[in-house]
Amino acid sequence: MLEEFVRVLAKIVLLKQSNNYPDALTELDSLSRMVTGFSIEHLKSLGPEGIDYVFAKNKESHAEKLFCSAKILKEDGLIFEAQGRINDSLESFFNAKELFRMSSEMEMPERDEALTEFGELKDKLYKFYK
Repeated sequence: MLEEFVRVLAKIVLLKQSNNYPDALTELDSLSRMVTGFSIEHLKSLGPEGIDYVFAKNKESHAEKLFCSAKILKEDGLIFEAQGRINDSLESFFNAKELFRMSSEMEMPERDEALTEFGELKDKLYKFYK
């Protein structure tokens, strides 16, 4: 699942880099629905604790789904940031940061990456709120 996830995420990054934000957001929402079963807006409404609760029911994919949700929300924040939609980007960054923290505390191959992502988003959010 992660290989396909990374492939689609790379496509989304290219769309964002070419300033095709509507298509990037549409692709990202489709990716979210495919991987998590939820739209991005639904993930945001659940919040980190709600997402954790929903995915904790399946121990085999729990950490992976938290990590993928965090990557999706981080990319959502980056797209909003590129559009100048700072409040929307901050909401996505905050949720992603918490999900990276949660997934970094679990045993999974991407644990170090999750920890790095958590630190980077923590620093990014600190700059906005200081």
